[in-house]
Amino acid sequence: MSKMSCGLDDRLRRLPPSWDVVPLGELRSAQVIGYGITRPGEHIDGGVGMVRAADVQDGRLRADDPRRIEPRVHEANLRSRLEEGDVVVVLVGRVGEAAVVTREFHHWNASRTVAILRAPNPDEAAWLSLWLGSPEVRDWCERQATGSTLQRTLSLAALRSLPVPMPPPGPRAALLRATRLLAAKTATNVRIAECATELSDARFACEVRNSESWPERPVAGLVHLTAGTAPRPRPDDGGTHTEGGTAFVAPADILQSDLPHLYSTERRLPKGKECRVCAPGSLLVASREDGVRAVMNQVPVAIGRGVLVLGLDSADDAHWLLHEIRSRGTELAAAAHGSAGRELSRSAFGAITVRWPPSDVRERFAGLAGRLHERARIAQVEDEKLRDLRGRILDSFLTGAFPGESAS
Repeated sequence: MSKMSCGLDDRLRRLPPSWDVVPLGELRSAQVIGYGITRPGEHIDGGVGMVRAADVQDGRLRADDPRRIEPRVHEANLRSRLEEGDVVVVLVGRVGEAAVVTREFHHWNASRTVAILRAPNPDEAAWLSLWLGSPEVRDWCERQATGSTLQRTLSLAALRSLPVPMPPPGPRAALLRATRLLAAKTATNVRIAECATELSDARFACEVRNSESWPERPVAGLVHLTAGTAPRPRPDDGGTHTEGGTAFVAPADILQSDLPHLYSTERRLPKGKECRVCAPGSLLVASREDGVRAVMNQVPVAIGRGVLVLGLDSADDAHWLLHEIRSRGTELAAAAHGSAGRELSRSAFGAITVRWPPSDVRERFAGLAGRLHERARIAQVEDEKLRDLRGRILDSFLTGAFPGESAS
């Protein structure tokens, strides 16, 4: 348990005295299988699905745009073939984030960016995923991670040393029943937000069908283009899971955002270490090998390295350009360079041309898109409250106060 964060240390000290604490690698009820494929090769349509770090979001697996690999590559790496009920843990980027493998991902493979835990008991897997998602454990994983801002990496050795509490089966089962109900409601809200976003994208596609007569404009002539410079806040500085301060945007916050608007981030710059802040209503752009992504920030944010900021004078223009980038994400990746296409060139991106519609078209689209985005936001707010409730329930459980004597 070397280099344990004070938060996790305090949490473990406050556990009920009857609970054991065991390093993850020594659990009898779960096995650390290892990490996934190091050289998966090119994407192959119709190939075997491969779970990446970017597919693990908010405690669940997503596969909106799955990476697929050659069947022969999959067969050569059966050690990392996923089974329903496995737990996958992010090793690169948002280290420590975890999710249980559902039926949809059964017999997919995994990339080098995730670790695989195998727990035959479903409740054991659900508990491990819940424990890994707690703020103290996420902070602990951040402290164990090494590497640059864009490639923070958690080693398997560090993951195996993670302390895991062993609660009694009865109270644990009651806790998991409650969290599964919260997860079901969250899934409904996620689908509502997805549908609202899909409708916005579909409306944009309708608007551009007759765009041949619109003039072509370079992005640099439409926006105030700047590159993020803020260094990633260090866990030792209180820059993870902290209250107050300024929201910090890293490329991962954009690349892993389900929605086109950004209201909160995982990290914040502590008070007293604020830097230049980007005003709400800007477009924040980041890239990886499979495409460029963009979001519009709705709160003041500090912009990290690897993020481009597109400032526009008109909200109507911002809505239009946001969906323009969303519709051309794969194509626009040509403006990126560096490792895995993660570095966006400001000059190359500014030289990209777009067909620019008349103001009445932009105004009409922004009116509809704004209402749909607001509906997505309502669903997101409820999910934030559910996430907070889940955290308070887990906190109560870890002190022995939930579910109480009635469940013992």
